[in-house]
Amino acid sequence: MPESSIFNQLTGIVGGENAVQEPHLLESSAVDGVIPKIILFPENIEQISEIMKTASRAGASVVPTGSGTKRGIGNKPLGADIVLSTRRLNRVIEHESSDLVATTECGITLTGLQSHLRRKNQFLPVDPPHVQGGATVGGIIASNDSGPLRLRYGTSRELLIGMKVVRADGSIFKGGSKVVKNVAGYDMPKLFVGSLGTLGIIAEATFRLYPVPESSGTYIACFESLDKAHDTVKSLIDSALVINAMEHMNPGLAGSITERLGLGSDYKRYSLAVRIMNVSRAVDDQVKTVTDVSQRNGGKGLIIQDENEESFWHEVREFPWRSPASPSVVLKTGVLISDVPRVFLLLDGLSDKYGVRARASARAANGVVIISIDGDKESVINSVKELREFSESAGGSLVVREASPDIKPALDVWGGMGSSLGLMKRIKSAFDPGNILNPGRLF
Repeated sequence: MPESSIFNQLTGIVGGENAVQEPHLLESSAVDGVIPKIILFPENIEQISEIMKTASRAGASVVPTGSGTKRGIGNKPLGADIVLSTRRLNRVIEHESSDLVATTECGITLTGLQSHLRRKNQFLPVDPPHVQGGATVGGIIASNDSGPLRLRYGTSRELLIGMKVVRADGSIFKGGSKVVKNVAGYDMPKLFVGSLGTLGIIAEATFRLYPVPESSGTYIACFESLDKAHDTVKSLIDSALVINAMEHMNPGLAGSITERLGLGSDYKRYSLAVRIMNVSRAVDDQVKTVTDVSQRNGGKGLIIQDENEESFWHEVREFPWRSPASPSVVLKTGVLISDVPRVFLLLDGLSDKYGVRARASARAANGVVIISIDGDKESVINSVKELREFSESAGGSLVVREASPDIKPALDVWGGMGSSLGLMKRIKSAFDPGNILNPGRLF
């Protein structure tokens, strides 16, 4: 079928004002240099279904997107004939505040959803990067992106209880339910979390919610040695404290954040930030306990609240994208909690060996380390290689979360997938036999 005929059909589905083919706009939506031929802005799940039926018949590749904040994740796509934007699917469909459950279209921004939920003093406790940049609910689910609050609440995978997805052939799949306690059948919505739009286009999602905490407080401490900081982490993990977030930062990151926020220049050492969110009295009591535990290990710090606290955690989430330097990479490695100090020491060694600038923050209680590295091209590539070798030899993993265009082709984005690769390919083949949804992004 000629391209002009396909595009006419697609334009007819969404309307001419919601189909873009101007070259300069297509270039701005390129994915790792792959420029789409048309951008579509459907307004509901039925239009998405018709688009996918048309694309499937024509064998046209489709790249789903929200605000584009996760565009850097994954391999370069094998094709991007159609970019399908969910931006117009931005309604909160239902909010059952008495049940702490909400159903929303997935083109809504997280900021927009939180604003709606706060009218009933509730929130969805996910805090990924790029929220102020317009990160959408669908993009957060598709990438399984998360932030420091995952310690207390988990990721979107744990909060998701229902979903509607448009499959590659245009059929609409509905899974899960609108109640928190649902034990019937397979929990199929979880399959789409982290799939990067390769299995279907996420159109609606139902989440369990939480009440907005009455109060919040964060204690930031710096330590004379890495061992003392890690000893504090272990003591806090073993305690009875209900901690919402705990970040272990290397000197480069701790110093840059605290200086940026005017919190002092004493934090160019291994530092720990612990956040408690609860009723006011519980926050005061538990922050005091955190302070006491830190001080027993030689930690020196301060308590921050209100605007200073929100600004601090924003910086922690966004730090990898603060560097304008190129070449640069953002990495996410997962190791045992006990191996986090070894990751930090390796970063120190790489800085000395290659002259790279390495900043890192660990989700200290679950072994996830977010790393930003910039320097000359070869030094960055070699640093990533050594970090991956260490992570995988320790039984963990390393993913290139984002990389500048001049360096990404030289990197293995996902690393070794092991025995899971065959299973992933079979699932992909079952859901998208024509390989038209985000082809090549995962493998």
